[in-house]
This record gives sequence, structure tokens and C-alpha cells, in this order.
Amino acid sequence: MMLKTDFRESGAGNLVDYIQRDRSQDAVETVDLRNQTGRQLSETDVDRFVEKSREFQFQRHMIVSPDPEGQYTPEEVSANTREVMNREFGQRPTTEYVYAVHRDTEFPHAHVALTGRESELEMDRAEIERLRERASTVYNEPDRARDATQASTDTAAQTPSQTVPDETREELHERELSLEEHPEKDVLQDRARSQETSPSTPSPENKRDKSRAQERQSESVLSREADSTAAEDNERERELEPEAESEREPEPERDMDRTMGG
Repeated sequence: MMLKTDFRESGAGNLVDYIQRDRSQDAVETVDLRNQTGRQLSETDVDRFVEKSREFQFQRHMIVSPDPEGQYTPEEVSANTREVMNREFGQRPTTEYVYAVHRDTEFPHAHVALTGRESELEMDRAEIERLRERASTVYNEPDRARDATQASTDTAAQTPSQTVPDETREELHERELSLEEHPEKDVLQDRARSQETSPSTPSPENKRDKSRAQERQSESVLSREADSTAAEDNERERELEPEAESEREPEPERDMDRTMGG
């Protein structure tokens, strides 16, 4: 579960425009903007929310992005996000929020705009982490991801979906917090290009063949080194051996006269 958030001391007009825009379309289209009851908001409702944020001069942006392996539908993201927000902020007197589900990526995720008194919306790291854990529980994330993975394994004909790396989602959502116009075009297209150009993962058989070739090469090198060492040892031994008999100087002849006593 990824739950990103930041806040600004300003009205929420730009934020609402951003999360309401359908970035999957080239034309200026909008996605449904809903309130804490799940009701789709009219333009009048949206204007009233923005005006309230101007009065409080405080807005908080949240992105709720469940694990893609859970294969959540946009409708599930909508209902679960609403439950998380209502549990956390439903009892705060001045707090109000609107949200929209973005479907312009492989993984549906929700954007939430909150406004109200600043003291009600202040959050430290521990509170954000607690909210993230609550969201994971509401989404039943670990079990859902495990069941979806098992279903893909059991169905032989089904092509397993490519998992979006956490770092890709992380970068995308960080850019969304900054209200970048089309962050998915940079982040997700860069990922697609890197997958096309990256070498394929070698099979276990190729890995074994490569390992054996490396072992043979190492053995050959060791053998050559051993032969070279043996040759050097033999050469040193020959240098230390005494000279052969045939190469010795002849002994001087004895004085025969003396030998014979004559």
C-alpha cells in the first residue's frame, strides 16, 4: 500500500481541477468527483467545496494506491478509499473531502482533496504510517494480492500481468503530489522503453551452460599454470645435476715406470 500526502496553506481550487481531470484523454475531460457518501458532485457542489477551502486556507492532498497485484477494480478503489477516509476524518467537525479515482495507469488509484481547520488535518509521520496500515487492512491487501497471484498460477491459459515496480509507482505519485500535468507519460513510458531495451533474463539452462564453460576455462588456466610450473622445476633440477661421465675431463695417465718399480 502506498499512501502519499502533502498539504498547502491555500485554497484547493488547483488541486480539485487536477484530480478531476482525465489525463488518459487528449481533450479536456473530467472524471467523477465524489464526496464522503460516494455521491457524484455537481459543479455547484465542487464550487462550494473550493470556496470552503479558501475560507480555511488549508488543503491536504492524499493519494491512495493499493498493490497492483491485488488487481483492484476502480469501483473497489472508490469504495475502499471512502471507507478509509470516513474512518479517519469522519468525526472531525470542520473537515470535508472529495475524491476521484484515476484509471489512466495500469493500477487504479485514488486522489483525495481535504479541507478544514488546519489543526484537524495536521499529521506527523506516525499518524501517516498508521493511516497507511489502516488502508492496507481495509483493502485486505496482503490476502488479496496472494489470492490473485495464486489464481494466475492455477490458470495455465492466463497470461500473468506485469507487475509495476514500486519505484515506478513511487516516482509517479511523487510527481502527482506536485501536480505535474502528465507525469505518467514520462515515468511509465520510460519504464516501457527500458523493458524493450533491457536484455532478456537468461534461462536456468543457459545459466548452467555458462557456469560450466567458466569452470572449464578455469580448469584450463589452472592446467596451463601447473604445466608451466612443472617445466620450470624440471629446468632447475637439470641445472643442479652433476655433469655426465662423458663430459668429465680425462684423468692424467699414471707414470708406468713408477708403477712397475723399475
